[in-house]
Amino acid sequence: MKAFHFPLESIRVLRQQRERTAQQAYARALTKCDTLARKLHVAEEKLAEGRAAVIYELEHGAAASHIVGLRTWCVVLEVRSHECESALAEARRAAAQAFQALTLAVREREALDRFHEKSRRAWAHEAQLAEQKIFDELAVQRQSAPALESPCLN
Repeated sequence: MKAFHFPLESIRVLRQQRERTAQQAYARALTKCDTLARKLHVAEEKLAEGRAAVIYELEHGAAASHIVGLRTWCVVLEVRSHECESALAEARRAAAQAFQALTLAVREREALDRFHEKSRRAWAHEAQLAEQKIFDELAVQRQSAPALESPCLN
């Protein structure tokens, strides 16, 4: 019997490649989320420091122009913080979409893998039946062939 050949092997390879691509895209999306989360953390720390500086200057009676300058700087830091939050939210949405794409790619590949295994088992079963048929035919031929008697050595 001829060797097993899966007719959808090229599609199977493409689905494996699509899954790897989806894994890489998801990994990049998670890395981007992590980077943006760190940026947001830094921006929030700087904003907290700026606010603390304004409070300190207010408590210690600094000049109004200095306090206005610090407050303006805090507004800039708030804008940066909000930008980081928006970017992080967008990156998380992109990561969620990448995860959905990965999940779909995995499901599609697994479905084709199950079909491949089912086809392989069916082929193996047919091969086993064909082999058994050959053995049965050999047994029938052997039984129907005239018995060759060996000469007695006396």
